[in-house]
Amino acid sequence: MAKKNAYNDYLKQTLGGLIDKLEISDLRKEFLKNRWLDQVMWLEGRATKERNQHFRLRMITIIGGVLVPAMVGFRSNNDDLQVGVATTAFFVSQAVAISAAVEEFFGHGDKYRNYRSTAESMKIEGWQFMQLAGPYRKYKVHSDAYKIFAQRVESYIQKDVEGFVARLEEKQDEEKQDADEAVNNAEKALMRLNQELEERAQKLELEKVRLAEQQVSSQPQGLEDGGYSGSLLDIQMPSSSEGETFEESSPAEPMTGVQSLLSSSNKTSGRRPARQSSSKTITSTSNLPPLGQNALEWEETVDFQALKTILTEQNSVVESQTNGGSGGTAVVSGPQLTTPDEVSQILECPLEDCKVYLPGILAAMKKYDIYDNSVLIGLLATIRIETGGFKPVHEWGGESYWKRYEERADLGNVNPGDGIKYHGRGYIQLTGRANYSTYGKKLGVDLEGNPDLVMDPEISAQVLACYFKERGVATAAREGDWRRVRKLVNGGYHGWDVFSKYVERARAQLA
Repeated sequence: MAKKNAYNDYLKQTLGGLIDKLEISDLRKEFLKNRWLDQVMWLEGRATKERNQHFRLRMITIIGGVLVPAMVGFRSNNDDLQVGVATTAFFVSQAVAISAAVEEFFGHGDKYRNYRSTAESMKIEGWQFMQLAGPYRKYKVHSDAYKIFAQRVESYIQKDVEGFVARLEEKQDEEKQDADEAVNNAEKALMRLNQELEERAQKLELEKVRLAEQQVSSQPQGLEDGGYSGSLLDIQMPSSSEGETFEESSPAEPMTGVQSLLSSSNKTSGRRPARQSSSKTITSTSNLPPLGQNALEWEETVDFQALKTILTEQNSVVESQTNGGSGGTAVVSGPQLTTPDEVSQILECPLEDCKVYLPGILAAMKKYDIYDNSVLIGLLATIRIETGGFKPVHEWGGESYWKRYEERADLGNVNPGDGIKYHGRGYIQLTGRANYSTYGKKLGVDLEGNPDLVMDPEISAQVLACYFKERGVATAAREGDWRRVRKLVNGGYHGWDVFSKYVERARAQLA
């Protein structure tokens, strides 16, 4: 602890002394100390704390993983010693499980790498500013380079916050998925319960009918004047000429294949011929069977193989009409590099978003001749880290944050309100009037006049594909240079741990 404090004090004094020697105003020196230097020190402290926690948990897991198998395999004639070793093995195994769970939940290792990466980036930025190197080499004095330095420092801090928010949203999404799964399981259980209740209700109704039939059959069946006796056959049939059958006539209608098949089947089946009418009244007698036990038989034979063939042909026609209609969703012709299901699994994002936005991305890749697996891997990982999911987004922070782009001549923001109007949008956060104008001309769309068009799935995908093609990102992806892919998009390596994670997931699925 003493060494740690000594190093922190040394670092703070050294950097503070260098800041005091810069030829800038006292106010700007205070900013450097209170904003840049304090942020560096805080990141250093957090990185050290997370590293120590990560190492402790890892050591417990590793040592316990070695000891537990040895203790489990230990054998001794001393019963007390045997019980003691077994008990110790149990508690050590619990400690290993708990340490692994704590590391998984809190992610100390990921936090350490993130804090360390941001701290080093901030220190490098400070050294370059002090030495007027890197992005500051075109300036001769520190006072001229200060404005750019301040903006870049704020950008680093903002990206660190965005990374934290993205991780928080990922955890919230996982919790939401667990909750949705619990709700679905509850709904399925409720549906099964309702189904069982319906089956019981149907059984009760059948039982009621059976009891009613028994009650009717037990009543006297002979009534005077040929009245209704409670039997199905106690119906007076209307008189008609001999041989006339009871057939309903209906207007002729065209019959489908299924209807014609059934009609022909009826004509050739062993169906009972129509009963000839009689002028007599059929009355029930004591020897007639009870209600429901002498039902009319309907014998019918159906060629099920022919019926199956007709239904298959009709389904094919319906599917071709549905898929070929003008209202369908456009799909990419030829072999597909991936599917929405695969993308959802790779990027751990909602399947519905993948179904909506993946077709536009694949079409844009074909348009710009970058349609291959390697480019798709880099593109998917880029979208995941830049948007936190798989759909175009507005730059995080709202109008209060977008105002920082006001009067940014390097972005072409020359008019009041340009900072807000041309804030970051899409898959890779297209920012600034100049960029909107440039990509609008490339795509043949008035993005400068209608910046919100960048949120359109197809246009946003074309901006992304065009950027990958013209900036050499696609070439770097084909070469497998994933660090270069990240740098060409981000300008640095911020979020590399997340980016590389999804590159590996995509390679495992698509390569």
